[in-house]
Amino acid sequence: MPPLRVFTLPRQQSLLLPAVINPFVQDTKLSKAAITKCVLLGIFLVPIRAVLVSLVLMVTWPVAFIITFNHPVKGAEPMTGWRRIMCRRVMAALGRAYYFCMGFRVVIKGRQVDSSEAPILAVAPHSTFFDGIVCIVAGMPSTVSRLENLATPIFGRLVRCLQPVLVSRKDPDSRKNTIQEIESRAKSLGHWPQVLIFPEGTCTNRSCLITFKQGAFIPGVPVQPVVMRYPNKLDTVSWTWQGFSSKTLLLLTLSQLYTTVEIEFLPTHIPTEEEKKCPPLFASRVRDKMAK
Repeated sequence: MPPLRVFTLPRQQSLLLPAVINPFVQDTKLSKAAITKCVLLGIFLVPIRAVLVSLVLMVTWPVAFIITFNHPVKGAEPMTGWRRIMCRRVMAALGRAYYFCMGFRVVIKGRQVDSSEAPILAVAPHSTFFDGIVCIVAGMPSTVSRLENLATPIFGRLVRCLQPVLVSRKDPDSRKNTIQEIESRAKSLGHWPQVLIFPEGTCTNRSCLITFKQGAFIPGVPVQPVVMRYPNKLDTVSWTWQGFSSKTLLLLTLSQLYTTVEIEFLPTHIPTEEEKKCPPLFASRVRDKMAK
C-alpha cells in the first residue's frame, strides 16, 4: 500500500465562482420513457381535452360578451350589480372548468384576505401562461395587461371581464398612467376589486425570484404575497426565453395525466413608514418573504 500523502497546507477554498442560476432557461430534458409516456397518453388525452376545452370556451365567450357589453374598456367605475356577480361566480366557475378540462389539479394553501385588508396581490414566481389560473382562484381580481391583449380572439373578451389596468407600448406616458391607475384602485378602500400583479414582470423557470418591479409597491398599501408552485416530476409549464415553445408546452401539458399547481396565500405584508417612502425596499422585503 502506498504511503499516505501529507499536505503541509490545509485545503484551500476553490477560486472558481459557483455556477450562476439562469432563471431564463428551460432545460427540461425529455427521456425516452417520458417521451413514450407523453405519446401514449397524448393519443387519448389530447383530443378529448381539446374537445372539452373548446366546449367550455363556446359557453364562456358569450357569457363574457354579455358581461362586458356596453361597458367601457377603461371604466372609471368598477363593475357592479349583475355584472360583478356574473363575473365572480359564473366566469370563475367556467374558468375552473377550463383548467380542469386541461388536467390541472389545484392545491390552495393559506387564506386570501379581503381587498380592504390587502388591495394588492403580488404573485410570484411567474413562469408560464398557465399562471392565469391564479385569477380564477383569487375570485377574478383586476390585473395589469397589455392593451394588445384585448384584441386577441376569444381571450380578449375574457380579459375585459377582469377590468385590467391597461399598458400601452405606444404611449410614452403609459408607465406613469399605469402606476397612477394602480394607486387609485389600491386606495379606493375596497371600492375596486383587488389588483393582482406579477411583480417580476416576465416569466422565469422558478429557480429563483428575480428583482421585483416597483409598480405594486409605489402605492404603499398592504400587499398579500401569493406563491405559485408546480411540483410535478416533469416540468411541462415553464415558458422562458430559451426553451420549449408555447405550442410544445401546451401539447406536453395536455399529454399529462394531471398537472398539479399549488397556490399559497401568505400573510399580508403591511409596509412600515420606511417602506412606504422607499418602494424598492418594500419590494425587496416582500420578495425575501416569498423566497423563504
